Amino acid sequence: MREKFGLKKLENEIVLDRFRTMSQPTLVSKTNGVSGKLYIASEMDMMDKIGYDCVAACVNDMAALGAEPLFFYANISCVRPRADKVRIIEDGITQGCGEAGIRFAGCEIVELPDKYAFDQYELAGFIVGILDQKKKIGNARLASGDVIIGLPSDGLHNNGYVLARKQLFLTKGTMEVYYDMLGGTLGDQLLRPTKMYRACMEHLLEEGIEVKSCVQVAHGGLDRALRLLLHEQYGAVVKRRTDTIPPLYQMLHKDGNIDIQQMRQTFNMGIGMLLIVAEDAADKAAEYLEEAGESPIFLGLVEAEQDLIRYLE
Repeated sequence: MREKFGLKKLENEIVLDRFRTMSQPTLVSKTNGVSGKLYIASEMDMMDKIGYDCVAACVNDMAALGAEPLFFYANISCVRPRADKVRIIEDGITQGCGEAGIRFAGCEIVELPDKYAFDQYELAGFIVGILDQKKKIGNARLASGDVIIGLPSDGLHNNGYVLARKQLFLTKGTMEVYYDMLGGTLGDQLLRPTKMYRACMEHLLEEGIEVKSCVQVAHGGLDRALRLLLHEQYGAVVKRRTDTIPPLYQMLHKDGNIDIQQMRQTFNMGIGMLLIVAEDAADKAAEYLEEAGESPIFLGLVEAEQDLIRYLE
């Protein structure tokens, strides 16, 4: 298929000599899809960044583990692949891999005529990374008073597109409308590329900050990500901040008639990554994140003696 479409050859070999200094080198993997966002991208005929989105989602999962990503593989499924569409998707993947500093190692192109509509595409990404098991983020025990920090997202990333499409009755025409409150069209805002957090997380770790827990806000909304961040067993007190919620979410809430509780269960609410550090390291962590170009937000505190998340207005 690659030869038929004139696509470039991909390489999938990496020498692992430099990882011999790790005390317990461990391979880790993650997979992500972008089906909801891909549907809108296809409707808008703006698929140039969808491959980038898939890479970014996978790289962020590696960053949340403290792992160094190595390979990225992709699977493109459709009724009948078109060379121009496949090339556009792969160009986005290549851009994402280049920015993340990893190898684009393979892409399987699968024809499934009984599953998809004409010109409908599905994209899934698979990433392999390596870490020192003793330094894996998430191994540390949480304690009361630990600080929860959020890193801003660039839009919805890969969360909530099915609900957004349903509640806002999205069509190509409605997504091309310009909104002053958004500073652009709705389609442009919905298709903003997923932000990568690898560089800022690596900077934090290189400066000696112990990150006790970290999760990308994906596979569900902000509330679900908080539960994962707390290992499904600790509690927290979290401030519901309205000053950091971008206008797009206000539109989803009001024009889409989606209540706030469902919003938090479905969307990232403007937060793309969550992490926990000790109270005495919080200010330094924020300083290092700002050095890396981030705008960290203090969201709340861990309450280790219970498993309830309490929200403050």
